[in-house]
Amino acid sequence: MVYPTRDICFELARPEDEPELRRVMRETPMDGSIRLAFAREPDFYAAAAVEGPVHQAIVARDPQGRVLGLCSRSVRSLWVNQTPTRVGYLSALRLEEAYRGRRQLLQRGFDAVRAVAQADPATTLHMTTIFEDNAPAIRFLSANLEGFPRYRRVGTVRTLALPTWRRQRLPHGLALRAGTDADLGPIAALLHRELRRHPLAPVWTEADLRDPSRCRGLRPSDFTVAERDGRLVGCVALWDQSAYKQSIVVGYEGGLGTFRGLVNLAAPLLNVPRLPPPGEAVPHATLSHLAAEDDDEAQLSLALIASASNRAIGAGYSWLTLGVGDGDPLGDEVKRQYSAIEVRAALFLVSWPEGHAAADAFTARAPRLEIATL
Repeated sequence: MVYPTRDICFELARPEDEPELRRVMRETPMDGSIRLAFAREPDFYAAAAVEGPVHQAIVARDPQGRVLGLCSRSVRSLWVNQTPTRVGYLSALRLEEAYRGRRQLLQRGFDAVRAVAQADPATTLHMTTIFEDNAPAIRFLSANLEGFPRYRRVGTVRTLALPTWRRQRLPHGLALRAGTDADLGPIAALLHRELRRHPLAPVWTEADLRDPSRCRGLRPSDFTVAERDGRLVGCVALWDQSAYKQSIVVGYEGGLGTFRGLVNLAAPLLNVPRLPPPGEAVPHATLSHLAAEDDDEAQLSLALIASASNRAIGAGYSWLTLGVGDGDPLGDEVKRQYSAIEVRAALFLVSWPEGHAAADAFTARAPRLEIATL
């Protein structure tokens, strides 16, 4: 049964809603040439903790108590004007298909999100990302209609999928090795020192790196570190989040749907990853915590990525994903070297009247989001 808009209520999710939150994530895939459902099995809140120490899920509920949709709000410390700043991230905006297209229902949902944000006055800046394939959502939300929050586009997040199909050549004269527990302090110091130059990059501390919730499943040995003259000058992590976050293939559109079988037949000959059948997760890990000293940032970052990619061969990953900002030359070089597939998402600052001043004050270019925490 589809209920009238007035009969739907919005509220913070309850602990007993957790299975329903996972169901909504499974059953509301994102459209595109590859239709993906971003699942959160076996515990929605395990993935939520990675997004930030503060997290809320706002749900739409029918008169029988069933969850029809949700919006996730997380808060973490990011670099803004080289200053650690609390920033809210709005994500997982999901609604069952029967209820989509109802402007009044969506407006009421945003009102509920605004009420939650107003209860946290220390966080005045909010952001969100929308895949560029989802052009209708971008047009509607960026129209800044009366009664809706203001969406101001401030950049593009490029997610690059690097196939793990061949070993990469490493530069001479640079010591690259797996991280150890003793490296976590120096890694945190490097991340703090170097990421502050990148708008909206996360603020990491050693405590964060050791926190089993904030960096769930990330071990010191998952880091690759670069040393020069006995000093740590770069790092990257190979973060496998499949134990609590999965990208499930729901289906393929267009040519991919027609020729997937042929592509998979040729995959062993071409030494490229196969396209998973519908219902299967994409086997991948994320290249995260990337930092390199600025006097040699681009070449050092490429060396770190190459070393991590070599470590991933044989580990069961078909792809490694890396997030870069539009205008970051690193993204173009990685795409060229690895023949990477690119998915683009529009980055918006989201604000209500009480937050417009904070949003207007943000003027940075080429932000670098950590996609592993989104």
